[in-house]
Amino acid sequence: MSNRPEIEIQQQTAFGDDGQLEVTETSVETSLEDFGADVDHRDRDSRLDRPEASEFGVDDRPEVEQSSESDQSNLFADTTEDQQTLAGDDASDRCLFGD
Repeated sequence: MSNRPEIEIQQQTAFGDDGQLEVTETSVETSLEDFGADVDHRDRDSRLDRPEASEFGVDDRPEVEQSSESDQSNLFADTTEDQQTLAGDDASDRCLFGD
């Protein structure tokens, strides 16, 4: 049993052999999985159900586990405070994905 809302289908169309849309008599159900996508079917907690702080200014919520693995790259290079570029500019303010 899923939590998805039922959608009432009035008319369904499909592309015919000539490339034009044609009304079909039978319904065709597809999902992203039909096209090779990985779909996560786990039940997730809503953000409203997450714990909140006991009082203003005190963050006593439980720690959130974060993975150290990531596909993301750094936006700025790791540099020392006094490191400069070849042109003599401050290297710490240089975005790696520049103009």
